[in-house]
Amino acid sequence: MDETAEKENNSTNSTRVENDYKIDDECDEVDVIPITTTTTKNALITTILGPCEIYPHRVKVSIVGVGKVGMACAMAILMRKMASEVCLFDKDGNKASAEAEDIQHAGIFLGNPLVTGTSDVSMLQKSAVVIITTPEKHLDEEPNVKDNMEIFRKIIPPIAKFVCNAVLVIVTEPVDVMSYIAYKFSKFPPNRVLGVGTLVDSVRFKELMSQRIGIARSSINCMTIGAQGRTSVPIWSSIDVAGLKLRDINPRMGEMDDPEKWYEVTEAIHESDEVLNIKKGPQGPNCWAVGICIAEIVDAVIRNTKVVLPVSTHIRNCNHGVERDVYMSVPCVIGREGVHCTVRQKLTDQEKLEVQACADSIRSILRECGILQEMCEEAEK
Repeated sequence: MDETAEKENNSTNSTRVENDYKIDDECDEVDVIPITTTTTKNALITTILGPCEIYPHRVKVSIVGVGKVGMACAMAILMRKMASEVCLFDKDGNKASAEAEDIQHAGIFLGNPLVTGTSDVSMLQKSAVVIITTPEKHLDEEPNVKDNMEIFRKIIPPIAKFVCNAVLVIVTEPVDVMSYIAYKFSKFPPNRVLGVGTLVDSVRFKELMSQRIGIARSSINCMTIGAQGRTSVPIWSSIDVAGLKLRDINPRMGEMDDPEKWYEVTEAIHESDEVLNIKKGPQGPNCWAVGICIAEIVDAVIRNTKVVLPVSTHIRNCNHGVERDVYMSVPCVIGREGVHCTVRQKLTDQEKLEVQACADSIRSILRECGILQEMCEEAEK
């Protein structure tokens, strides 16, 4: 009896197991999604929505010119992972696409951005910021404003057509002059066209002061304004550390009769670009400081940080003593729309004279290149 009962129980259990497997098989069959094309991709991904044509919530930054300065700007922006798409634009489309592909290969370490290279200006569409770095100046040569203006005449209007809501950031030298020309050719509101201006000079100012005082750069509040390069004006009267103005300690700081010779810092700022280019030789021009400064400006626009930076902006008249229609560097609040506003400064009479001299010099170059006459004739029509 026991043997018979045991056999019946085993038979029943075996039947239940078989039925369970049949049920599981049926469930598996229900869950299976039919794959029409047997590819590795289809086998790996169960639901295919189709190719994504645009990045969701993307932030696109475009760079015009893929020379050393342009690529330094691109790498500084990509390393900070602030853009989901970077477009490299150049008249040499093959070079632009090669640079883009080279970066794209290592995109996994840059936050997986989309990096493209092109000679098609329409590819700049939907950019939040467009950085103009072309043409780059050659070593041992002064920038040719007339030649640069003709290049801007060709490229700025079509760029403005396709990126009508973008902020234009000008790097091309002389940056204050070219920023004004870009503003006129683009017909953008002046707040949405700005130049890197004296931001590079200002960070060099901080660096040199940091070396002499022996404290962190971030703990020193100082900047240069006016025009980029040799005519930039370091504002010695407002330098402070932890709220203490250094001129309260040394009233002659930065002046030529300063017994501590702090004026040597001014000379070093003015000579820095030339000295570095000589040291670099054929590997120039200087590009890394400019690229990093541009990344800071782009970050301020994208994230609407409202940070105060000395950049080149449109000036008609202000308390800096300037009464000219020019682009020149003053402290600006940078946000989503470009230059949100400018910050007033209390300058000494000597500093006002130097800033006015910068404005006069910029205005003179604009007059020589013919852009002012063109704008007057256009206004009369």
